[in-house]
Amino acid sequence: MKEPKKNINNAIKAKNVQLITEDWENLGTMSLREANEKASENWLDLMEIWKKDDIVIVKILDYWKYLYKLKKTDQKNKQRSKVPEMKTIKITFNISEHDLDVKRRQAFSFAKDWNPIKLILAMKWRENQYVDIAKTKILNFVKTLEEFYKVEKDITKTWNMLSVNLKIIK
Repeated sequence: MKEPKKNINNAIKAKNVQLITEDWENLGTMSLREANEKASENWLDLMEIWKKDDIVIVKILDYWKYLYKLKKTDQKNKQRSKVPEMKTIKITFNISEHDLDVKRRQAFSFAKDWNPIKLILAMKWRENQYVDIAKTKILNFVKTLEEFYKVEKDITKTWNMLSVNLKIIK
Protein backbone atom coordinates (compact mmCIF):
# COMPACT_ATOMS: atom_id res chain seq x y z
CA MET A 1 0.00 0.00 0.00
CA LYS A 2 1.28 3.44 -0.90
CA GLU A 3 0.93 6.02 1.80
CA PRO A 4 -1.31 8.85 0.68
CA LYS A 5 0.55 12.07 -0.02
CA LYS A 6 -1.48 14.22 2.34
CA ASN A 7 -0.08 17.10 4.31
CA ILE A 8 -0.48 16.64 8.05
CA ASN A 9 0.02 18.95 11.02
CA ASN A 10 2.97 21.33 10.41
CA ALA A 11 3.26 20.43 6.70
CA ILE A 12 0.00 22.26 5.96
CA LYS A 13 0.74 25.65 4.38
CA ALA A 14 -2.23 27.99 4.72
CA LYS A 15 -3.30 31.01 6.74
CA ASN A 16 -6.94 30.07 7.13
CA VAL A 17 -8.50 26.61 6.92
CA GLN A 18 -11.95 25.14 7.03
CA LEU A 19 -12.03 22.59 9.87
CA ILE A 20 -13.94 19.29 9.82
CA THR A 21 -14.19 17.03 12.89
CA GLU A 22 -13.80 13.25 13.01
CA ASP A 23 -17.59 12.94 12.72
CA TRP A 24 -17.57 15.11 9.56
CA GLU A 25 -19.06 18.11 11.39
CA ASN A 26 -18.06 21.42 9.81
CA LEU A 27 -16.61 23.84 12.41
CA GLY A 28 -16.15 26.66 9.89
CA THR A 29 -13.20 28.76 8.81
CA MET A 30 -10.44 29.61 11.28
CA SER A 31 -6.72 30.22 11.39
CA LEU A 32 -4.36 27.27 11.04
CA ARG A 33 -2.98 27.91 14.55
CA GLU A 34 -6.47 27.62 16.09
CA ALA A 35 -7.13 24.42 14.15
CA ASN A 36 -3.83 22.93 15.38
CA GLU A 37 -4.76 23.82 18.97
CA LYS A 38 -8.17 22.12 18.65
CA ALA A 39 -6.50 18.99 17.25
CA SER A 40 -3.78 18.90 19.91
CA GLU A 41 -6.40 19.26 22.69
CA ASN A 42 -7.68 15.78 21.77
CA TRP A 43 -4.22 14.38 20.92
CA LEU A 44 -5.20 14.10 17.25
CA ASP A 45 -3.72 15.24 13.95
CA LEU A 46 -4.78 17.67 11.26
CA MET A 47 -4.83 16.26 7.75
CA GLU A 48 -5.32 18.26 4.59
CA ILE A 49 -8.26 16.77 2.67
CA TRP A 50 -8.74 19.21 -0.15
CA LYS A 51 -6.89 22.23 -1.45
CA LYS A 52 -7.80 24.60 -4.26
CA ASP A 53 -6.54 28.13 -4.65
CA ASP A 54 -7.01 29.81 -1.27
CA ILE A 55 -9.42 27.25 0.21
CA VAL A 56 -7.88 24.49 2.34
CA ILE A 57 -10.10 21.93 4.06
CA VAL A 58 -8.52 20.02 6.96
CA LYS A 59 -9.87 17.23 9.11
CA ILE A 60 -9.13 16.33 12.71
CA LEU A 61 -8.28 12.62 12.96
CA ASP A 62 -5.84 10.04 14.26
CA TYR A 63 -3.51 9.77 11.27
CA TRP A 64 -2.11 6.33 12.17
CA LYS A 65 -5.61 4.93 12.62
CA TYR A 66 -6.46 6.38 9.20
CA LEU A 67 -3.46 4.63 7.61
CA TYR A 68 -4.40 1.36 9.33
CA LYS A 69 -7.96 1.52 7.92
CA LEU A 70 -6.59 2.23 4.44
CA LYS A 71 -4.32 -0.80 4.69
CA LYS A 72 -7.19 -3.05 5.80
CA THR A 73 -9.48 -1.91 2.98
CA ASP A 74 -6.66 -2.54 0.48
CA GLN A 75 -6.30 -6.08 1.83
CA LYS A 76 -10.04 -6.70 1.53
CA ASN A 77 -10.07 -5.39 -2.03
CA LYS A 78 -7.18 -7.70 -2.96
CA GLN A 79 -9.05 -10.68 -1.55
CA ARG A 80 -12.18 -9.79 -3.50
CA SER A 81 -10.28 -9.39 -6.74
CA LYS A 82 -8.77 -12.86 -6.44
CA VAL A 83 -9.11 -14.76 -9.72
CA PRO A 84 -10.72 -18.19 -9.33
CA GLU A 85 -8.31 -21.06 -9.88
CA MET A 86 -9.17 -24.02 -12.11
CA LYS A 87 -9.35 -27.09 -9.87
CA THR A 88 -8.97 -30.64 -11.12
CA ILE A 89 -10.92 -33.69 -9.95
CA LYS A 90 -9.77 -37.07 -11.22
CA ILE A 91 -11.93 -40.14 -11.24
CA THR A 92 -11.25 -43.61 -12.60
CA PHE A 93 -13.28 -46.03 -14.66
CA ASN A 94 -13.93 -48.42 -11.76
CA ILE A 95 -14.46 -45.86 -9.00
CA SER A 96 -16.60 -46.92 -6.04
CA GLU A 97 -19.71 -45.02 -4.94
CA HIS A 98 -18.08 -43.92 -1.69
CA ASP A 99 -15.11 -42.46 -3.58
CA LEU A 100 -17.52 -40.60 -5.86
CA ASP A 101 -19.17 -39.09 -2.77
CA VAL A 102 -15.77 -37.92 -1.55
CA LYS A 103 -15.07 -36.31 -4.94
CA ARG A 104 -18.55 -34.73 -4.89
CA ARG A 105 -17.90 -33.16 -1.47
CA GLN A 106 -14.57 -31.92 -2.77
CA ALA A 107 -16.36 -30.28 -5.73
CA PHE A 108 -18.82 -28.60 -3.36
CA SER A 109 -15.95 -27.16 -1.33
CA PHE A 110 -14.46 -25.79 -4.57
CA ALA A 111 -17.85 -24.23 -5.35
CA LYS A 112 -17.80 -22.35 -2.05
CA ASP A 113 -14.58 -20.64 -3.19
CA TRP A 114 -16.07 -19.97 -6.67
CA ASN A 115 -13.50 -22.17 -8.42
CA PRO A 116 -14.27 -23.83 -11.77
CA ILE A 117 -13.53 -27.55 -12.14
CA LYS A 118 -11.88 -29.71 -14.74
CA LEU A 119 -13.20 -33.27 -14.36
CA ILE A 120 -10.90 -35.99 -15.71
CA LEU A 121 -11.62 -39.68 -16.14
CA ALA A 122 -8.46 -41.67 -16.84
CA MET A 123 -8.78 -45.07 -18.55
CA LYS A 124 -6.28 -47.94 -18.59
CA TRP A 125 -5.70 -50.83 -20.95
CA ARG A 126 -8.99 -52.37 -22.06
CA GLU A 127 -11.05 -49.63 -20.51
CA ASN A 128 -10.22 -47.59 -23.62
CA GLN A 129 -12.66 -49.76 -25.58
CA TYR A 130 -15.59 -48.58 -23.46
CA VAL A 131 -15.53 -44.84 -24.11
CA ASP A 132 -19.34 -44.64 -24.20
CA ILE A 133 -19.61 -46.14 -20.69
CA ALA A 134 -16.94 -43.73 -19.44
CA LYS A 135 -18.88 -40.78 -20.91
CA THR A 136 -22.04 -41.86 -19.11
CA LYS A 137 -20.05 -42.11 -15.83
CA ILE A 138 -18.83 -38.55 -16.29
CA LEU A 139 -22.30 -37.28 -17.23
CA ASN A 140 -23.85 -38.99 -14.19
CA PHE A 141 -21.25 -37.36 -11.94
CA VAL A 142 -21.86 -33.97 -13.57
CA LYS A 143 -25.63 -34.35 -12.98
CA THR A 144 -24.99 -34.63 -9.25
CA LEU A 145 -23.16 -31.29 -9.39
CA GLU A 146 -25.88 -29.43 -11.33
CA GLU A 147 -26.75 -27.47 -8.22
CA PHE A 148 -23.47 -25.50 -8.43
CA TYR A 149 -21.88 -26.24 -11.80
CA LYS A 150 -22.79 -26.37 -15.46
CA VAL A 151 -20.83 -27.83 -18.39
CA GLU A 152 -18.70 -25.21 -20.10
CA LYS A 153 -17.33 -27.39 -22.93
CA ASP A 154 -18.39 -30.81 -24.13
CA ILE A 155 -16.50 -33.94 -23.12
CA THR A 156 -13.21 -34.22 -24.96
CA LYS A 157 -11.04 -37.33 -25.38
CA THR A 158 -7.28 -36.98 -25.30
CA TRP A 159 -5.32 -40.22 -25.54
CA ASN A 160 -6.66 -42.29 -22.67
CA MET A 161 -8.45 -39.51 -20.79
CA LEU A 162 -11.87 -37.96 -21.00
CA SER A 163 -12.20 -34.45 -19.64
CA VAL A 164 -14.90 -31.86 -19.20
CA ASN A 165 -14.76 -28.30 -17.88
CA LEU A 166 -17.42 -27.19 -15.42
CA LYS A 167 -18.24 -23.56 -14.80
CA ILE A 168 -19.74 -22.29 -11.56
CA ILE A 169 -23.32 -21.04 -11.70
CA LYS A 170 -23.58 -17.52 -10.28
